[in-house]
Amino acid sequence: MQIKSLEMFMAVVKLGSFSEAAKRLHTVQSNVTSHIKKLETELKVELLHRQNPIQPTRAGIQLYSYAEKMLDLQQELLDTFCNTQLAARCPLEIGSMETTAAVRLPALFRDLQESAPDFPFALSTAPSRELIDLVKISKLDCAFVANHAPIEGMFNFHVWTEKLVLISSKKAPQQLSKEYLVQQKFIAFKQGCSYRKAIDSFLSSFQLPAANIIEMGSLDGIVSCVSLDVGLAILPVSYVQQSHFADRVQIHDMDFVGDINTYLIVDKDMSKWATNMHHFFEHLQTMSHSNANTEAVCG
Repeated sequence: MQIKSLEMFMAVVKLGSFSEAAKRLHTVQSNVTSHIKKLETELKVELLHRQNPIQPTRAGIQLYSYAEKMLDLQQELLDTFCNTQLAARCPLEIGSMETTAAVRLPALFRDLQESAPDFPFALSTAPSRELIDLVKISKLDCAFVANHAPIEGMFNFHVWTEKLVLISSKKAPQQLSKEYLVQQKFIAFKQGCSYRKAIDSFLSSFQLPAANIIEMGSLDGIVSCVSLDVGLAILPVSYVQQSHFADRVQIHDMDFVGDINTYLIVDKDMSKWATNMHHFFEHLQTMSHSNANTEAVCG
């Protein structure tokens, strides 16, 4: 079934004449007649009462209703892809690390909704490694991930740089010695979390073996356990300072471990981006315009 056939059928019903429909569509009458006959053959029904003016049969009335919806949907599709309008039916699937979702994204989404109130999106959280894999197989449109360098094989947009700190309970010494650290557990997200690599880097600077990790799936759970002296953790200072438990933990600088970057990653082939992805990236560029460190890189 061709869209053109439906357009011709609707024109005949509206104008009540094959000849008038042909004039309106800038074609010959025999072409209109041929398309209508093809529709009737394909659907195995008679669509029109051949009288003057032409009237639709009950089957024709039913088809007219479907044809209207199909042509409206076709126009929406053309507007979305050709005129870069928002695709209201297709929420942008965004992935993020827990820390970024908690600290950075609320303000970003607030600004996005102010500039584009109808922008549809959905957010899911996971460790960076899992997010990278989900973007690669198109389960997510994009994701915010942490890494020291751009992700290879992806389009990377550097959005933020986070300072990592080690946190401990108030009972811990202010200066963390090698003897103290070797006895401690670390609390972190599951494998694939970028901050777990920072734990290894931190311990290797003391020439200590890999830590005994307690895995948790909640940021507040991690910081709460640290405050109760269950273990230590490494997190962005931006999250720790705004946490409900900020006054119950000690913050220890780790300048030698270094900062970590947050990148928005997307398929490096922009022709594969959904329309809403282009809108989201434009918004992110506008938001980040004043940040001199912001840059786009294809890894």
